[in-house]
Amino acid sequence: MKNVLRRRFLAAGTAFGIVSAFPVPALWANDVPSADSPGEELRFALIGCGGRGMLLADVVSKLPGMRLTAVCDPDRSRLGPAAQKYGLEKAFTDLRRILEDPDVDAVLIASPNHWHCLAAIWAMQAGKHVYVEKPLCLSFWEGRQVVNAAKKYRKFCQIGTQMRTDAVLHSFVKQKLHEEKLLGDIRSVRVNRSWPRRPIGLRETPCPIPEHLDYDLWLGPAQNLSLYRNRIQYDWHWMWNTGHGEMGNWGAHLLDDCRNDVLQDRVFIPKRVLCIGGRVGEKDAGETPNMALTWFDTGSIPVVFGISGLEDAQKRHFTGNTKGPRSGYVVYCEGGRYEKFWGGGVFYDSEGKTICEIAGNSEHYGAFPHIQNFADSLRNGNESALNAQIETGFHSSFWYNAPNMAYRLGRKYSKSETISFLETTGKCGCWGEVLNEMEEHLANNRIRMEDGTFTMSPCLELDAETERFVGTSAEEANRMAEMRPRRGIFAVPEV
Repeated sequence: MKNVLRRRFLAAGTAFGIVSAFPVPALWANDVPSADSPGEELRFALIGCGGRGMLLADVVSKLPGMRLTAVCDPDRSRLGPAAQKYGLEKAFTDLRRILEDPDVDAVLIASPNHWHCLAAIWAMQAGKHVYVEKPLCLSFWEGRQVVNAAKKYRKFCQIGTQMRTDAVLHSFVKQKLHEEKLLGDIRSVRVNRSWPRRPIGLRETPCPIPEHLDYDLWLGPAQNLSLYRNRIQYDWHWMWNTGHGEMGNWGAHLLDDCRNDVLQDRVFIPKRVLCIGGRVGEKDAGETPNMALTWFDTGSIPVVFGISGLEDAQKRHFTGNTKGPRSGYVVYCEGGRYEKFWGGGVFYDSEGKTICEIAGNSEHYGAFPHIQNFADSLRNGNESALNAQIETGFHSSFWYNAPNMAYRLGRKYSKSETISFLETTGKCGCWGEVLNEMEEHLANNRIRMEDGTFTMSPCLELDAETERFVGTSAEEANRMAEMRPRRGIFAVPEV
C-alpha cells in the first residue's frame, strides 16, 4: 500500500529503549493522502500490548492482506513478548515512534482508556487510519475532538464495538421487534452486566512503580496521582483518573447494542440520567461503583441499566434475582419479551413460551469480522461501509459517561428517602422493586443495605444540540464533561 507518510523513520535508539518525549509535529496535519489502492497490503501497528491488544494483533496476523509491522507499549514486560511473538524489530515504548513510521497505514489502539482519545487524534494527525477500542472517552469534549479529527484529516476511524458487525443478528432482531412487531409495542428495556470483580486492594503506602514500566508515558494525559491499589495494570479500570468502571467496560458494549437494536440508533443522547449505586463489600482503593442502577429517559422507551461486580456467599454468580440475562438486555413488550445475551437472543410470548431464537456469530467476540470490515472499508475507500464509525461510538459514550458523572455528584440517602425521590423524579414506576432487588442481592453477599449504603445522583438533563448538561447540577456536571485537567505535552488538543 502507498505510504500514508513518506518520512524518514527515526532509527535512533534500541527497540526496547525509552524514547525521549517530543510533541507530535503540527505539520502532519497538512499531510492528507489520496485513497489507498484496494489490492495492496494493509500495514498495522499495535498500540497497547495487553490482553485485548494481543487479541487484535492475532486477528491482523491471521487475516489475509494485512500485516503487523510494529508494536508499542510503555510496559517492557508486555512489549518484549509481543515483539518476539510476531517476529518484529519495531517495538517502542513511545507511541510517537509509531506515528513517525512510514511503514504504518493504520493503528490499532488498545491502550488503557485514558489514552484512547489522544492516541487516536495524534495518529490521524500523522496520516494514519485508526481502529480504537471502546470506551472512547472520559469526557464528552475529548470524544468530540476525535470525531472532529476524523473529519478534518479525512481518516477512517472505527470504534471497537465489534457486535455491530454481526449484521445477520441485528437485522433479524430489528425485523421482529420493529417491522413485524412480533411482541407488540415496546414498553421498557432492562440492561444487565453482572460479573464478579475482586477487590483491588488498599495499601497504606503508594503502589511502587515497576522498573519495566515507563510511568510518564503510561500516564500520558492522565494526572499523576498516588495509587493505593495493589497493581498498576488492569485495575486502572476502577479509578476515575484512568477508567470508567463497569459502566464503560461492559456498558460500552451492552448499551451500544441496546441503542442499535431497540432504539435503532435514533436516540443519540439520553434526555435525562439518574444513577444510584455504591462500592460495597470489602473496602479497597477502587472509586467506581461495583453495584449500580441507572435510569435513562430516552424520550420514548425507558431504559434501566444494572451492574454488579459482587458474588453471592457461595461464590457463585448471582442470577436468581436478576431481571434477564447476566450480560445482555431484556426488551419488555405488550405481548412478551425479547432477551438478548452475548451471542444471540430469544423471543418469548407473554406466558414465557419460546416463539423464536437466533444465535449470533461467535467470531465477533474476537473481532475478526469487525477488523475485516475496517480493512475492507479502507481498501475500497468507502467510509460509510464502516459498521461502527467513530461518531456512532461518540454518541454511545454519553450512555456510559453520563451515569458516572451523575454518580460522582450524588450523596447518601436513606432507603425511604431514595424511594420517595426516585418515584417522583425518575417517574419510572419500578424503583421500589429495583431497590428491593438490590437489597436481596446484597443479602446474598452477606451485606446489609443500611442507610448510607448507596449514593444517589441528581437527575441530570442533557441537551443533544450542545452536548452539555442543562438544569439541575449542570455546572458541576459540565466540569467533568468538558476538557479534563491537562498534563503538559500530553494535553488532548482542540481540533
